[in-house]
Amino acid sequence: LEFRRVLFRSTFGYTEEELRVILAPMAKTGGEPLGSMGTDSPIAALSSRSLLLFDYFAQLFAQVTNPPLDAIREEIVTSLGTAMGPEANLLDETPQHCRQVLLPFPVIDNDDLAKILHINASGELPGFSAAKIKGLYPVAAGGEALERRLSEICREVDALIRQGRKFIILSDRDSDADLAPIPSLLITSAVHHHLVRSRTRSMVGLLVEAGDVREVHHVALLIGYGAAAVNPYLALETVENLVHQGAIVGISAEKAMRNLIKALGKGVLKVMSKMGVSTVGSYRGAQIFECIGLSQDVIDRYFTGTTSKLGGVGLEVIAKEIEMRHDLAYP
Repeated sequence: LEFRRVLFRSTFGYTEEELRVILAPMAKTGGEPLGSMGTDSPIAALSSRSLLLFDYFAQLFAQVTNPPLDAIREEIVTSLGTAMGPEANLLDETPQHCRQVLLPFPVIDNDDLAKILHINASGELPGFSAAKIKGLYPVAAGGEALERRLSEICREVDALIRQGRKFIILSDRDSDADLAPIPSLLITSAVHHHLVRSRTRSMVGLLVEAGDVREVHHVALLIGYGAAAVNPYLALETVENLVHQGAIVGISAEKAMRNLIKALGKGVLKVMSKMGVSTVGSYRGAQIFECIGLSQDVIDRYFTGTTSKLGGVGLEVIAKEIEMRHDLAYP
């Protein structure tokens, strides 16, 4: 089991620094780790290392003298709760408007995700049904296979919507030596914009089961590009393992995982408040980000409408970076 954890952490590009400096403090304190404002690291497009797709994006902030919203002092007007599922006509009011699931937090654990996936297992909730789609592709075939798989996933989502599914879970679990995980941000935004263009986005709620998520910035990006909730399953398993290994002391594994979820959610609230957004529902799909280092073709197709002042890499390079991480796990 420990070998498989190390294998998957290599697949998703985990580093010892992230375990020590980011995950361990969040699991121990329930808050984001403190650090300096500056960074001298090169932008992702110029780095010689294989960086995550998240690193190609930067959060935009309101250009005002004072912070537009104090999320701590004005917590009465902020909320991390959100409704998930089909959205009916905003100009009408019918019983169908209530056929949604209320989530108190945008970050969920494995149990909550399982509840949503099997929400109609008893057959008592026929208006609710969920399905899972695997976001994996044959890594040896490169960028063409990645592009082809993204198109297939969009068609699979269309078919599920026609079947009446209300919740779709985009998952990168079960990668192996041949199949690599598609970056969770890429698959989420690709499906989101495909449904917007197909005029079916309001008919379904998107959830993300992601192994590459371990920072507040990652969760904020996924919500900003359409995800209703995020399940960072590998980060949760990692902090649980750190407790069992003695790297985190003084708390139980269950408490450490709850603290990680709390820290990620509180961090999203902090990021939202810097832009003056008070609810997750308003932040979801808002795309308040700037892209640095992706080609215009990739932005137009998968991140439509995102601001970009600099061109950069295409799907072929993104696939190459995935392959670099994959080769570390499966040499």
